[in-house]
Amino acid sequence: MRLTIKTLCTILCACSGLFCTPLIAQWQSFTPAPPDTVGTYDLRIAQNNDQVVWAVAMKYNVTASEYVWQEMDSLIFFRTSDGGNTWKSGRLPMGTDPYASNICPISADTAWASGVNADFTNYIMHTTDGGQSWQRQFENGYSNPTSYINFVHFWDAQNGVAVGDPAASDTSLAKFFEIYTTSDGGLNWSLVSSDSIPTPLSDEAGYGGDYFVVGDNVWFSTFNSATGAWRRVFRSNNRGRSWKAATALGGALSFADAQHGVIHTRSGNNAAVRYTSNGGANWSILPAIPNKFISSLVLIPQSNYLLCVWREDNVSGPFQTMISTDLGQNWTEIGDGSEHAGNAKFRSPAIGYAGEWQPATHATRMYKYAGDPLSGIFSGQTLEAKITLSPNPAAGRLFLQIEAETPESYVVLINDSRGMLAYKQVLEKEAAGQIQIGLEGLTPGTYTLTLSSTRGYATRKFVKL
Repeated sequence: MRLTIKTLCTILCACSGLFCTPLIAQWQSFTPAPPDTVGTYDLRIAQNNDQVVWAVAMKYNVTASEYVWQEMDSLIFFRTSDGGNTWKSGRLPMGTDPYASNICPISADTAWASGVNADFTNYIMHTTDGGQSWQRQFENGYSNPTSYINFVHFWDAQNGVAVGDPAASDTSLAKFFEIYTTSDGGLNWSLVSSDSIPTPLSDEAGYGGDYFVVGDNVWFSTFNSATGAWRRVFRSNNRGRSWKAATALGGALSFADAQHGVIHTRSGNNAAVRYTSNGGANWSILPAIPNKFISSLVLIPQSNYLLCVWREDNVSGPFQTMISTDLGQNWTEIGDGSEHAGNAKFRSPAIGYAGEWQPATHATRMYKYAGDPLSGIFSGQTLEAKITLSPNPAAGRLFLQIEAETPESYVVLINDSRGMLAYKQVLEKEAAGQIQIGLEGLTPGTYTLTLSSTRGYATRKFVKL
């Protein structure tokens, strides 16, 4: 039996050429009351539990145009064990004035973290009680002055890898990336042979926290420590026991699966974006993101769509949440510009988390993706419904009718030719009537209407006279 869903929603108010609508945020924000106002540096979802997320944060001095790192007596961590509905915070000690590299959760109780302090002493820290206490591991590691720990990652309570910068060793006077593996929970570590790691380039080093893991696959980026220019992408498919390097510009990494990933620079001027479909062996250049600072760039699992949070300056909003279904050729805005979601991670089209860059006017926030029924867009699935727009072209009013087999909730987006959001409204499945959208606030031109539910999405073009 075919059911007709006709939902009444009349929008009459125009505001600066756009609609004044009751927008719904795609990020649900939480304030975990940390010991200090901080900015999230690294956030990770537990590999085998989508409900567990940990993040590590540092203190910044927020000026009109930039963030400047500030000394603290300890790092701050956040964690959730219920899918982001509640968050807790605490302190993570790493000596004097610590600087974070990364955090890696195994469960709600167990996590590892890495970093370096003001004396350039490197730390690998471990907790088994949800962060109430932390124990230092591998105190003799990364003692060479040229070395610096970039991340530690564990697949389970026993097996892990730790990656640091190039350094000489007892077995080699020539510097090579200082990488260790462990199979006993970090009690003992084995140095990976230089024969299994590509020879470092001049002044090549890793970047703290710029790594990604899918299954047994690990990737990390390198840069020129003398000039700051990005260098290469290293990859391992056996949990760090051997490595290869691709001649591709490094940067922040995001993989949807073991084969498909993106990497981007942090530049605010024409940020470079690259894409791989073979696990990082080769990278192709995607369209640059012009004149934007990128807070998050995620390749969504299953659909391989791109989600990006960008801003035009380094501190002030709007913080535009955009989605691209064609690898950056075109972008569609899906947020209201208020959510500064950084370090976003997605496990599926419906499960995602992010941490806020340090705010200037409120307490630090953590984010849970709350975009249903926007998850239909992220999934890449086609919405099975008959969608009618009339009249088209339209002047004062546009009528939308949806015919579907099963009633469900929808979100309606209207975007201009540049992809900027003009209208957003959630339609509850219990509502009745016909959708009537006022167009008085739109300038003449071609627009795209997107209709999304948890089952998929569809788009239609219309012309405003």
